[in-house]
Amino acid sequence: MAPKSLARKVGRPQNEGVRAAWRIVCGACGPRTVSTVKHCAALALAAALPAQPPPDLRADVNLVRVPCAVREANGAPAQGLRGDQFVVLDDGVPQPVEYVWQELDLPLTVGLISECSCLIAALMDSQRKPLMQFIARVISPQDRVFLVSVAKQQRLAVDLTNSVDSLRAAVEGLGQREGAVLGKACSGAHPTRRSSASPPCGGQTLWNGVFFAARLKMRPQSGRKALLLFTDGRDTGSDHGLTDAIEACQAAGTAVYSIRYGPIRHGHRAATVLADIVSPPAIFLVKDPYAEFTRAARDLERISRETGGLEFDAEYYTRPDKLTAIFDRIESDLRSQYVLAYRLPATHAPGTYHRIAVKVARPGVTVRARVGYYAP
Repeated sequence: MAPKSLARKVGRPQNEGVRAAWRIVCGACGPRTVSTVKHCAALALAAALPAQPPPDLRADVNLVRVPCAVREANGAPAQGLRGDQFVVLDDGVPQPVEYVWQELDLPLTVGLISECSCLIAALMDSQRKPLMQFIARVISPQDRVFLVSVAKQQRLAVDLTNSVDSLRAAVEGLGQREGAVLGKACSGAHPTRRSSASPPCGGQTLWNGVFFAARLKMRPQSGRKALLLFTDGRDTGSDHGLTDAIEACQAAGTAVYSIRYGPIRHGHRAATVLADIVSPPAIFLVKDPYAEFTRAARDLERISRETGGLEFDAEYYTRPDKLTAIFDRIESDLRSQYVLAYRLPATHAPGTYHRIAVKVARPGVTVRARVGYYAP
């Protein structure tokens, strides 16, 4: 504990909220020397400043934006958090938080990325309805949604719009009308067994779709941003891989919510779950399909976790109510998020990677946020 005289010199926090921030920040600052206690006091006082209106995040490239979802011990969204209750660590070093605000104050951009067969076969009338209800609830006049299909190429099925009718028409037209290629056409630079059967990139350019959606559609936007993936998680030969897709989403400040369909569910083995494929029929081109689907499930869990989103087992072939519950959870996330913003440390060179950790001075809560970013 810091000496009493030292605490008096820097000014011990009197407000309970500031004291809570003091405890968290000083716990991360290390040994209590004169310089570290002064630094901790400055950070705690900065955290206690009232929330300010959000700046133009697109104009201020030196502002690091960290959306985060905070949940109580019972799973309910944490409400009423103040700026003095948040502490952000950048590579383990506490940073003064300049802005704290609720995501509802900001516009929302939602990107839907799907294998054509997934939305066509899985989202029949009864299953399509929860998706459209979700979009209708979360998209206001200031918000936008777009749809990307991933097959032999990643294609933009519908561009940024706030029209539910336009989105519905695009979903119904998947597999019948081809949109323009999004970004650079897949060239087959990373051939796989599946791409050799359908050159140049096979029939599922998933990570190309995520990469270009984040880079070209999400990054120019400000406010709330989320990508919803409807997929089994397999990629058949995209030029951009999983790591590229994660980095693009992190750079765009976009959380990924993976809605995984297919034969592998958490806690099930191959003999049980291969029979769960209902439609379309599976044609396996590998010796061990269980290993392939398991690896794909891990990939979806990783991109969701590292971008601050969630991964779900859809099970909506046999349980339409499951999809409704998934959309309810995503909507709850989007409606209860907080955004923290702090200045990019001057020591961070452009292009270098830095890890982020967010803490909250409220017992029993959990925080979910992206795990890192690349300095601009």
